[in-house]
Amino acid sequence: MTNDQRGLPGLDAALARGLTSRRMSRRNMIKLGGISVGTLSFASILAACSGGTTTSGGTQSAGSVNFDPSTASNHVNFANWPLYIDKAHGTYPSLEKFTNETGISVTYNDEINDNASFFGEILPQLRAGQDTGRDIIVITNGEYLAALIANGWATELDPSFRPNFDKNAASWAKSPFYDEGNTHTMAWQSGLTGVGYNTELINKAPTKLDDLMSTEFFPPSSVGVLKEDAPNLVMVNLGIDPKTSGQDEWNQAAEWLKKLRDSDTFYNAYDQGYIDDLNAKNLSGTMAWSGDVLYYKIWAGKPYEFIMPADGALLWIDNMLIPANAKNPAGALQLMDFYYDPPNAQMLTEYILYMSPVPAVQQLIAKHAQQETGTYATQLEQTAQNALLWPDQELLSQVSLGRNLTTDEESKAWHDTFDPIWEQ
Repeated sequence: MTNDQRGLPGLDAALARGLTSRRMSRRNMIKLGGISVGTLSFASILAACSGGTTTSGGTQSAGSVNFDPSTASNHVNFANWPLYIDKAHGTYPSLEKFTNETGISVTYNDEINDNASFFGEILPQLRAGQDTGRDIIVITNGEYLAALIANGWATELDPSFRPNFDKNAASWAKSPFYDEGNTHTMAWQSGLTGVGYNTELINKAPTKLDDLMSTEFFPPSSVGVLKEDAPNLVMVNLGIDPKTSGQDEWNQAAEWLKKLRDSDTFYNAYDQGYIDDLNAKNLSGTMAWSGDVLYYKIWAGKPYEFIMPADGALLWIDNMLIPANAKNPAGALQLMDFYYDPPNAQMLTEYILYMSPVPAVQQLIAKHAQQETGTYATQLEQTAQNALLWPDQELLSQVSLGRNLTTDEESKAWHDTFDPIWEQ
C-alpha cells in the first residue's frame, strides 16, 4: 500500500484522523432511571431500573448458539469507537477484504464514545432479551465489561471457530483474568497508560511517575492527569497489584494523587482531551495513552516521547464481544477471528498505532517498510521497531491490568475514594 493509498501524510493526517478522539471519556455522565452512569456501578443501574432485581435478559451460551460459518447470514453490524479501524477514501479496506472473502457485508458504526453512555443505550434491549442491533461491540476491560458478562449479556464463544485467534494471539490477549479462557471476548486492540511529554518543554527527562510532581523535571503548572486511569497507574508504581487491591491500597493511591494535585507542576485532570493541551503546549507532560503519543511522534513528527515509568505502567484492553441475542453470531465470530490473521491485523496497526494482539504483525510491517521509500518507509520502520507496540515478556512483567469492580459496594467505595480528589 503506497502512502497515497494509505491516506493523508504528515500533520494533516494526524489532524484528519484525530486518533485521540477514539478514546473519549469512559465516564461521561448520562442519566438513566435517576442513576448517574459513571458514579455508580452498572449493577446499581440495573437495580434501579428493575426495582432491585437484575435479570439476565436472554442469556446465550456457546451450546445454544450455532457458530458454524455455513449457517451465518450475509450481514454483520459492528459497533466500535471512532477512528479505530483502517480507512482510506471513505472506505474500510479490511472490511471490504472480509466481504470479498466471505460474502458477508458489514455495517460499521463508530458510535461508542464512552462505555457508560453506550451501555445506557443498549440496556433496555439487553434487559428485555432483545437484539441490540449490533452483532459485535467493543468494550474496555473494567466494571462495564464485568457487568455484561455477569448478567449473561455477552454470548459465550465457541472456541471451535476461532482458529486464527488460537494460532496467532499474543500471550497477553489470551485468557485475561477478567475473562479466563476468552469465554466471551477477544481483544480488538490494546495500549498502555504511562507518561507522555514534550521534549522541548521539559527541564529534564522523567523516569518515574513521582517525577510528574517535581519542577526539576516539569515547569510549574504544566502536568496533566488522566482521572480514570490514574488510581490504577499509581498503584502499579507504588508496588501494589491493582487487580487484588482493596480500600487500604486505594487510600495510598489517593494520597499520592492529592500530593500531585497540590504540587507546583499540576495543571489539570482529564477525562479526555489532554492531547489537545499537549499539542497546544499547555502541558509539558502528562499521564497519557501510548497510542496517542506514539501516533503524534511517528506520523505527525511531534517532539513527543512516551515512557513506561520505572516502576510500571497500566495495561488496558478493548474487547470484541457478541451481545446476547445478536442476529448473526456466526458471522460475527468469523469477523472477530478474521482480524487475528496477521495480514488483516496489519491493516489496523498501520493505521491506528495501538498495540496489536497479533505479534506476527511486527515483521509484516518491517517488511512493508522495506518495500516503501522516503518518509513513509521511515514511519513504518519506526512503527515496527517501537518496543511499546510489541511488548516482550520483560515489558509485560512491568505492567498490570486495572482493578475489576464487580459489586455495588466495590464501585461505590472506589468512586468515593477517588472522585472527590478532582472535585475540589
